[in-house]
Amino acid sequence: MNRTLVFFLITLSYNNLAWSEYKLSLEDIKKFALANNFGAKATEAEVQEIKAQTSQKRSETLPQLSLVTGPGLRSQDNKTESNTVGYVEGRWNIYRGSQDRIDFEVSELNEKIAETKNGKVQFELELDVEGLFYKYLYKDIQIMNLQHSLELTQKHKQFIKMRKISGMASEADIMEFELRESFLKSELSSLVQEKEEVKLGLLRLMGPNLDTQFEPFGDIPHTHLEKSLTQFLAQINSTSSNLKVDALAVAKGALELKKARYTWFPRIDLEMKYGKLSQEIAQSYPAVEGSLLLKWEFFSGMKTAGFIAENMAKSSRLNFEFQQKLLHTMTEAEINYTKLSSIQERIHGEDGNELRAQKYYTSVLSDYRRGVKNGADLKVAEELLLMAKNRRAELRFQFIDTKIRLEKALGLFIETTVHR
Repeated sequence: MNRTLVFFLITLSYNNLAWSEYKLSLEDIKKFALANNFGAKATEAEVQEIKAQTSQKRSETLPQLSLVTGPGLRSQDNKTESNTVGYVEGRWNIYRGSQDRIDFEVSELNEKIAETKNGKVQFELELDVEGLFYKYLYKDIQIMNLQHSLELTQKHKQFIKMRKISGMASEADIMEFELRESFLKSELSSLVQEKEEVKLGLLRLMGPNLDTQFEPFGDIPHTHLEKSLTQFLAQINSTSSNLKVDALAVAKGALELKKARYTWFPRIDLEMKYGKLSQEIAQSYPAVEGSLLLKWEFFSGMKTAGFIAENMAKSSRLNFEFQQKLLHTMTEAEINYTKLSSIQERIHGEDGNELRAQKYYTSVLSDYRRGVKNGADLKVAEELLLMAKNRRAELRFQFIDTKIRLEKALGLFIETTVHR
Protein backbone atom coordinates (compact mmCIF):
# COMPACT_ATOMS: atom_id res chain seq x y z
CA MET A 1 0.00 0.00 0.00
CA ASN A 2 1.52 3.34 -1.02
CA ARG A 3 1.74 6.45 1.16
CA THR A 4 -1.12 8.21 -0.63
CA LEU A 5 -3.57 5.42 0.15
CA VAL A 6 -2.37 5.19 3.77
CA PHE A 7 -2.93 8.94 4.16
CA PHE A 8 -6.39 8.58 2.63
CA LEU A 9 -7.27 5.83 5.10
CA ILE A 10 -6.05 7.92 8.04
CA THR A 11 -8.19 10.81 6.84
CA LEU A 12 -11.21 8.52 6.72
CA SER A 13 -10.55 7.26 10.23
CA TYR A 14 -10.41 10.74 11.70
CA ASN A 15 -13.72 11.63 10.06
CA ASN A 16 -15.31 8.48 11.53
CA LEU A 17 -16.34 7.17 8.11
CA ALA A 18 -16.96 3.54 7.32
CA TRP A 19 -14.26 1.80 5.35
CA SER A 20 -15.98 -1.54 4.83
CA GLU A 21 -14.57 -1.72 1.32
CA TYR A 22 -11.01 -1.69 2.65
CA LYS A 23 -8.87 -4.63 3.67
CA LEU A 24 -5.96 -3.71 5.93
CA SER A 25 -2.66 -5.55 6.03
CA LEU A 26 -0.55 -6.02 9.15
CA GLU A 27 1.70 -3.09 8.20
CA ASP A 28 -1.32 -0.83 7.61
CA ILE A 29 -2.72 -1.56 11.07
CA LYS A 30 0.69 -1.06 12.69
CA LYS A 31 0.95 2.38 11.08
CA PHE A 32 -2.47 3.37 12.40
CA ALA A 33 -1.60 2.14 15.89
CA LEU A 34 1.77 3.91 16.05
CA ALA A 35 0.17 7.16 14.86
CA ASN A 36 -2.96 7.12 17.05
CA ASN A 37 -2.48 4.89 20.11
CA PHE A 38 -2.89 6.92 23.32
CA GLY A 39 -0.22 4.95 25.18
CA ALA A 40 2.36 5.67 22.47
CA LYS A 41 1.36 9.35 22.41
CA ALA A 42 1.73 9.55 26.21
CA THR A 43 5.30 8.24 26.18
CA GLU A 44 6.19 10.60 23.32
CA ALA A 45 4.88 13.50 25.44
CA GLU A 46 6.91 12.22 28.40
CA VAL A 47 10.08 12.41 26.30
CA GLN A 48 9.36 16.09 25.56
CA GLU A 49 8.62 16.68 29.25
CA ILE A 50 11.98 15.21 30.32
CA LYS A 51 13.81 17.18 27.62
CA ALA A 52 12.31 20.39 29.03
CA GLN A 53 13.49 19.37 32.51
CA THR A 54 17.01 18.80 31.13
CA SER A 55 16.95 22.29 29.67
CA GLN A 56 16.01 23.65 33.09
CA LYS A 57 18.87 21.78 34.74
CA ARG A 58 21.28 23.25 32.20
CA SER A 59 20.13 26.76 33.06
CA GLU A 60 20.88 26.23 36.77
CA THR A 61 24.61 26.24 36.02
CA LEU A 62 24.43 29.66 34.34
CA PRO A 63 24.38 33.12 36.00
CA GLN A 64 20.94 34.48 36.90
CA LEU A 65 20.06 38.20 36.43
CA SER A 66 17.14 40.00 38.06
CA LEU A 67 15.78 43.56 38.07
CA VAL A 68 14.71 44.71 41.55
CA THR A 69 12.81 47.96 42.14
CA GLY A 70 10.30 49.43 44.57
CA PRO A 71 9.80 51.94 47.40
CA GLY A 72 11.97 51.73 50.52
CA LEU A 73 11.41 53.02 54.04
CA ARG A 74 14.01 53.82 56.71
CA SER A 75 13.28 54.75 60.34
CA GLN A 76 16.03 55.83 62.75
CA ASP A 77 16.12 58.23 65.79
CA ASN A 78 12.43 59.05 65.37
CA LYS A 79 13.08 60.06 61.79
CA THR A 80 11.50 58.32 58.86
CA GLU A 81 12.95 58.57 55.39
CA SER A 82 11.56 57.10 52.22
CA ASN A 83 13.37 56.40 49.01
CA THR A 84 13.12 54.25 45.92
CA VAL A 85 15.52 51.43 45.21
CA GLY A 86 16.26 50.02 41.77
CA TYR A 87 19.11 47.78 40.81
CA VAL A 88 20.24 44.82 38.76
CA GLU A 89 21.02 41.73 40.80
CA GLY A 90 23.18 38.85 39.60
CA ARG A 91 23.69 35.42 41.18
CA TRP A 92 26.03 32.69 40.06
CA ASN A 93 26.44 29.30 41.69
CA ILE A 94 30.16 28.96 41.12
CA TYR A 95 30.68 25.68 42.96
CA ARG A 96 28.38 23.19 44.64
CA GLY A 97 30.63 20.20 44.87
CA SER A 98 29.79 19.26 41.25
CA GLN A 99 26.17 18.66 42.27
CA ASP A 100 24.76 20.88 39.50
CA ARG A 101 26.78 19.03 36.89
CA ILE A 102 25.63 15.66 38.26
CA ASP A 103 22.00 16.86 38.34
CA PHE A 104 22.36 17.74 34.67
CA GLU A 105 23.87 14.31 33.86
CA VAL A 106 21.04 12.60 35.80
CA SER A 107 18.50 14.60 33.80
CA GLU A 108 20.21 13.54 30.57
CA LEU A 109 19.94 9.92 31.73
CA ASN A 110 16.26 10.47 32.51
CA GLU A 111 15.89 11.70 28.95
CA LYS A 112 17.53 8.54 27.60
CA ILE A 113 15.34 6.40 29.87
CA ALA A 114 12.21 8.17 28.61
CA GLU A 115 13.29 7.72 24.98
CA THR A 116 14.05 4.03 25.62
CA LYS A 117 10.67 3.55 27.33
CA ASN A 118 9.01 5.25 24.37
CA GLY A 119 10.77 2.88 22.00
CA LYS A 120 9.77 -0.05 24.23
CA VAL A 121 6.10 1.01 24.18
CA GLN A 122 6.13 1.31 20.38
CA PHE A 123 7.97 -2.01 20.09
CA GLU A 124 5.44 -3.82 22.30
CA LEU A 125 2.56 -2.05 20.55
CA GLU A 126 3.70 -3.48 17.21
CA LEU A 127 3.96 -6.94 18.76
CA ASP A 128 0.50 -6.66 20.34
CA VAL A 129 -0.94 -5.63 16.97
CA GLU A 130 0.82 -8.54 15.28
CA GLY A 131 -0.49 -11.00 17.85
CA LEU A 132 -4.12 -9.87 17.49
CA PHE A 133 -3.82 -9.61 13.69
CA TYR A 134 -2.76 -13.24 13.32
CA LYS A 135 -5.22 -14.36 15.99
CA TYR A 136 -7.96 -12.80 13.86
CA LEU A 137 -6.72 -14.67 10.78
CA TYR A 138 -6.52 -17.87 12.81
CA LYS A 139 -10.14 -17.47 13.96
CA ASP A 140 -11.13 -16.75 10.37
CA ILE A 141 -9.49 -19.99 9.19
CA GLN A 142 -11.24 -21.94 11.95
CA ILE A 143 -14.57 -20.47 10.83
CA MET A 144 -13.93 -21.42 7.20
CA ASN A 145 -12.94 -24.95 8.25
CA LEU A 146 -16.09 -25.29 10.35
CA GLN A 147 -18.25 -23.99 7.52
CA HIS A 148 -16.72 -26.57 5.18
CA SER A 149 -17.21 -29.30 7.77
CA LEU A 150 -20.82 -28.19 8.25
CA GLU A 151 -21.43 -28.42 4.49
CA LEU A 152 -19.97 -31.94 4.45
CA THR A 153 -22.08 -32.97 7.46
CA GLN A 154 -25.26 -31.67 5.81
CA LYS A 155 -24.37 -33.56 2.64
CA HIS A 156 -23.70 -36.72 4.65
CA LYS A 157 -27.05 -36.35 6.41
CA GLN A 158 -28.75 -36.37 3.01
CA PHE A 159 -26.84 -39.55 2.11
CA ILE A 160 -28.09 -41.23 5.31
CA LYS A 161 -31.67 -40.12 4.68
CA MET A 162 -31.55 -41.69 1.23
CA ARG A 163 -30.21 -44.94 2.73
CA LYS A 164 -32.93 -44.90 5.37
CA ILE A 165 -35.53 -44.81 2.62
CA SER A 166 -34.03 -47.99 1.20
CA GLY A 167 -33.85 -49.54 4.67
CA MET A 168 -30.05 -49.46 4.92
CA ALA A 169 -29.90 -46.89 7.75
CA SER A 170 -31.86 -46.13 10.92
CA GLU A 171 -33.28 -42.98 12.51
CA ALA A 172 -30.41 -43.10 15.00
CA ASP A 173 -27.96 -42.75 12.09
CA ILE A 174 -29.74 -39.57 11.00
CA MET A 175 -29.81 -38.23 14.59
CA GLU A 176 -26.05 -38.75 14.82
CA PHE A 177 -25.47 -36.35 11.92
CA GLU A 178 -28.11 -33.92 13.20
CA LEU A 179 -26.27 -33.80 16.51
CA ARG A 180 -23.00 -33.22 14.66
CA GLU A 181 -24.64 -30.44 12.63
CA SER A 182 -26.01 -28.75 15.76
CA PHE A 183 -22.62 -28.93 17.46
CA LEU A 184 -20.85 -27.38 14.47
CA LYS A 185 -23.39 -24.53 14.26
CA SER A 186 -22.95 -23.76 17.95
CA GLU A 187 -19.15 -23.80 17.64
CA LEU A 188 -19.37 -21.61 14.54
CA SER A 189 -21.46 -19.02 16.38
CA SER A 190 -18.94 -18.95 19.22
CA LEU A 191 -15.99 -18.49 16.83
CA VAL A 192 -17.71 -15.61 15.02
CA GLN A 193 -18.12 -13.84 18.37
CA GLU A 194 -14.48 -14.50 19.30
CA LYS A 195 -13.32 -13.11 15.96
CA GLU A 196 -15.28 -9.88 16.55
CA GLU A 197 -13.74 -9.56 20.02
CA VAL A 198 -10.28 -9.83 18.48
CA LYS A 199 -11.18 -7.07 16.01
CA LEU A 200 -12.31 -4.86 18.89
CA GLY A 201 -8.93 -5.52 20.52
CA LEU A 202 -7.23 -4.28 17.37
CA LEU A 203 -9.43 -1.19 17.35
CA ARG A 204 -8.44 -0.43 20.94
CA LEU A 205 -4.78 -0.46 19.92
CA MET A 206 -5.37 1.56 16.74
CA GLY A 207 -6.81 4.62 18.51
CA PRO A 208 -10.07 6.56 18.65
CA ASN A 209 -12.77 7.33 16.08
CA LEU A 210 -12.31 4.18 14.01
CA ASP A 211 -15.16 2.23 12.45
CA THR A 212 -15.40 -1.53 12.92
CA GLN A 213 -16.19 -2.20 9.24
CA PHE A 214 -12.67 -3.10 8.15
CA GLU A 215 -11.11 -6.48 7.50
CA PRO A 216 -7.59 -7.59 8.49
CA PHE A 217 -6.17 -9.14 5.35
CA GLY A 218 -3.32 -11.62 4.94
CA ASP A 219 -2.14 -15.18 5.54
CA ILE A 220 -0.58 -16.94 8.50
CA PRO A 221 2.92 -17.61 7.19
CA HIS A 222 5.00 -20.70 7.79
CA THR A 223 8.25 -19.16 9.02
CA HIS A 224 11.57 -20.48 10.29
CA LEU A 225 14.07 -19.02 12.73
CA GLU A 226 17.27 -17.72 11.15
CA LYS A 227 19.55 -17.60 14.20
CA SER A 228 20.48 -19.88 17.06
CA LEU A 229 19.61 -19.14 20.69
CA THR A 230 23.24 -18.22 21.37
CA GLN A 231 23.13 -15.58 18.64
CA PHE A 232 19.92 -14.09 20.07
CA LEU A 233 21.31 -13.98 23.60
CA ALA A 234 24.45 -12.26 22.34
CA GLN A 235 22.27 -9.35 21.18
CA ILE A 236 20.50 -8.82 24.50
CA ASN A 237 22.87 -6.40 26.22
CA SER A 238 23.32 -4.19 23.16
CA THR A 239 19.82 -4.04 21.69
CA SER A 240 17.22 -5.17 24.24
CA SER A 241 14.82 -2.34 25.04
CA ASN A 242 13.86 -4.13 28.28
CA LEU A 243 17.40 -4.28 29.63
CA LYS A 244 18.40 -0.84 28.37
CA VAL A 245 15.93 0.81 30.73
CA ASP A 246 17.32 -1.13 33.71
CA ALA A 247 20.93 -0.54 32.65
CA LEU A 248 20.27 3.20 32.47
CA ALA A 249 18.58 3.05 35.88
CA VAL A 250 21.77 1.45 37.29
CA ALA A 251 23.87 4.25 35.78
CA LYS A 252 21.48 6.82 37.22
CA GLY A 253 21.73 5.24 40.67
CA ALA A 254 25.53 5.44 40.50
CA LEU A 255 25.34 9.15 39.63
CA GLU A 256 22.92 9.85 42.47
CA LEU A 257 25.27 8.08 44.88
CA LYS A 258 28.13 10.24 43.60
CA LYS A 259 26.02 13.36 44.13
CA ALA A 260 25.17 12.26 47.69
CA ARG A 261 28.86 11.95 48.51
CA TYR A 262 29.49 15.45 47.18
CA THR A 263 27.05 16.92 49.71
CA TRP A 264 30.00 17.04 52.12
CA PHE A 265 31.65 19.64 49.91
CA PRO A 266 31.22 23.40 50.49
CA ARG A 267 29.33 25.64 48.08
CA ILE A 268 30.48 28.97 46.68
CA ASP A 269 28.07 31.61 45.38
CA LEU A 270 28.79 34.97 43.77
CA GLU A 271 26.22 37.73 44.31
CA MET A 272 26.36 41.21 42.72
CA LYS A 273 24.06 44.26 42.87
CA TYR A 274 24.36 47.39 40.76
CA GLY A 275 22.14 50.46 40.76
CA LYS A 276 20.22 52.52 43.29
CA LEU A 277 20.65 50.51 46.45
CA SER A 278 19.13 51.22 49.86
CA GLN A 279 20.65 54.03 51.92
CA GLU A 280 22.06 51.58 54.44
CA ILE A 281 24.32 50.27 51.71
CA ALA A 282 25.14 53.32 49.57
CA GLN A 283 25.00 57.11 50.04
CA SER A 284 25.50 57.84 46.36
CA TYR A 285 24.14 56.26 43.18
CA PRO A 286 24.77 54.18 41.18
CA ALA A 287 26.43 51.86 43.69
CA VAL A 288 27.88 48.37 43.58
CA GLU A 289 27.54 45.63 46.16
CA GLY A 290 29.25 42.29 45.74
CA SER A 291 29.95 39.22 47.82
CA LEU A 292 31.59 35.87 47.38
CA LEU A 293 29.88 33.53 49.81
CA LEU A 294 31.24 30.22 50.99
CA LYS A 295 28.95 27.86 52.87
CA TRP A 296 30.09 24.58 54.36
CA GLU A 297 27.59 22.47 56.21
CA PHE A 298 30.13 20.43 58.14
CA PHE A 299 27.53 18.96 60.51
CA SER A 300 23.91 18.21 59.66
CA GLY A 301 22.92 15.92 62.49
CA MET A 302 23.96 12.81 60.48
CA LYS A 303 21.50 13.72 57.74
CA THR A 304 24.20 13.66 55.05
CA ALA A 305 25.56 10.31 56.23
CA GLY A 306 22.05 8.85 56.11
CA PHE A 307 21.51 10.29 52.62
CA ILE A 308 24.71 8.63 51.39
CA ALA A 309 23.77 5.30 53.00
CA GLU A 310 20.32 5.46 51.36
CA ASN A 311 21.80 6.02 47.91
CA MET A 312 24.38 3.27 48.39
CA ALA A 313 21.59 0.82 49.16
CA LYS A 314 19.57 2.13 46.22
CA SER A 315 22.51 1.70 43.84
CA SER A 316 23.02 -1.89 45.03
CA ARG A 317 19.30 -2.64 44.69
CA LEU A 318 19.16 -1.36 41.11
CA ASN A 319 22.21 -3.41 40.15
CA PHE A 320 20.75 -6.59 41.69
CA GLU A 321 17.42 -5.95 39.94
CA PHE A 322 19.24 -5.56 36.64
CA GLN A 323 21.14 -8.82 37.13
CA GLN A 324 17.95 -10.64 38.10
CA LYS A 325 16.11 -9.28 35.06
CA LEU A 326 19.00 -10.33 32.82
CA LEU A 327 18.81 -13.86 34.24
CA HIS A 328 15.01 -13.90 33.88
CA THR A 329 15.24 -12.65 30.30
CA MET A 330 17.74 -15.33 29.33
CA THR A 331 15.56 -18.04 30.93
CA GLU A 332 12.40 -16.79 29.20
CA ALA A 333 14.26 -16.60 25.91
CA GLU A 334 15.54 -20.16 26.23
CA ILE A 335 12.07 -21.52 27.10
CA ASN A 336 10.35 -19.79 24.18
CA TYR A 337 13.15 -20.60 21.73
CA THR A 338 12.87 -24.29 22.65
CA LYS A 339 9.10 -24.12 22.10
CA LEU A 340 9.62 -22.44 18.73
CA SER A 341 12.05 -25.09 17.60
CA SER A 342 9.58 -27.80 18.57
CA ILE A 343 6.63 -26.12 16.84
CA GLN A 344 8.74 -25.52 13.74
CA GLU A 345 9.35 -29.24 13.36
CA ARG A 346 5.74 -30.20 14.13
CA ILE A 347 4.36 -27.87 11.45
CA HIS A 348 5.92 -30.02 8.72
CA GLY A 349 4.26 -33.09 10.17
CA GLU A 350 0.85 -31.40 10.38
CA ASP A 351 1.09 -30.29 6.74
CA GLY A 352 1.48 -33.96 5.84
CA ASN A 353 -1.35 -34.98 8.18
CA GLU A 354 -3.79 -32.66 6.43
CA LEU A 355 -2.98 -34.27 3.09
CA ARG A 356 -3.39 -37.73 4.63
CA ALA A 357 -6.71 -36.75 6.23
CA GLN A 358 -7.98 -35.42 2.91
CA LYS A 359 -7.01 -38.62 1.12
CA TYR A 360 -8.55 -40.71 3.90
CA TYR A 361 -11.84 -38.79 3.69
CA THR A 362 -11.93 -39.15 -0.10
CA SER A 363 -11.27 -42.89 0.24
CA VAL A 364 -13.97 -43.38 2.92
CA LEU A 365 -16.49 -41.38 0.86
CA SER A 366 -15.76 -43.60 -2.14
CA ASP A 367 -16.12 -46.75 -0.01
CA TYR A 368 -19.36 -45.41 1.48
CA ARG A 369 -20.86 -44.90 -1.97
CA ARG A 370 -19.92 -48.49 -2.84
CA GLY A 371 -21.52 -49.71 0.39
CA VAL A 372 -18.25 -50.79 2.03
CA LYS A 373 -18.25 -48.09 4.75
CA ASN A 374 -21.14 -46.89 6.90
CA GLY A 375 -22.27 -43.46 8.14
CA ALA A 376 -20.17 -43.65 11.32
CA ASP A 377 -17.03 -44.14 9.21
CA LEU A 378 -17.97 -41.13 7.13
CA LYS A 379 -18.50 -39.00 10.24
CA VAL A 380 -15.13 -40.05 11.70
CA ALA A 381 -13.35 -39.25 8.42
CA GLU A 382 -14.93 -35.77 8.30
CA GLU A 383 -13.98 -35.12 11.95
CA LEU A 384 -10.38 -36.17 11.29
CA LEU A 385 -10.23 -33.87 8.28
CA LEU A 386 -11.49 -30.91 10.33
CA MET A 387 -9.05 -31.73 13.12
CA ALA A 388 -6.11 -31.90 10.71
CA LYS A 389 -7.01 -28.57 9.08
CA ASN A 390 -7.45 -26.80 12.42
CA ARG A 391 -4.29 -28.35 13.83
CA ARG A 392 -2.24 -27.09 10.89
CA ALA A 393 -3.56 -23.53 11.33
CA GLU A 394 -3.20 -23.76 15.12
CA LEU A 395 0.49 -24.68 14.95
CA ARG A 396 1.24 -21.86 12.52
CA PHE A 397 -0.48 -19.41 14.86
CA GLN A 398 1.31 -20.93 17.86
CA PHE A 399 4.64 -20.36 16.12
CA ILE A 400 3.88 -16.65 15.62
CA ASP A 401 2.45 -16.29 19.13
CA THR A 402 5.53 -17.92 20.67
CA LYS A 403 7.82 -15.86 18.43
CA ILE A 404 6.15 -12.73 19.81
CA ARG A 405 6.69 -14.01 23.36
CA LEU A 406 10.37 -14.57 22.54
CA GLU A 407 10.64 -11.07 21.08
CA LYS A 408 9.04 -9.55 24.19
CA ALA A 409 11.42 -11.52 26.40
CA LEU A 410 14.45 -10.44 24.37
CA GLY A 411 13.19 -6.89 23.86
CA LEU A 412 14.02 -6.98 20.16
CA PHE A 413 12.59 -8.12 16.83
CA ILE A 414 13.91 -11.46 15.58
CA GLU A 415 14.39 -12.37 11.96
CA THR A 416 12.53 -15.26 10.34
CA THR A 417 12.30 -16.62 6.82
CA VAL A 418 9.08 -17.66 5.10
CA HIS A 419 9.09 -21.38 4.29
CA ARG A 420 7.30 -22.33 1.10
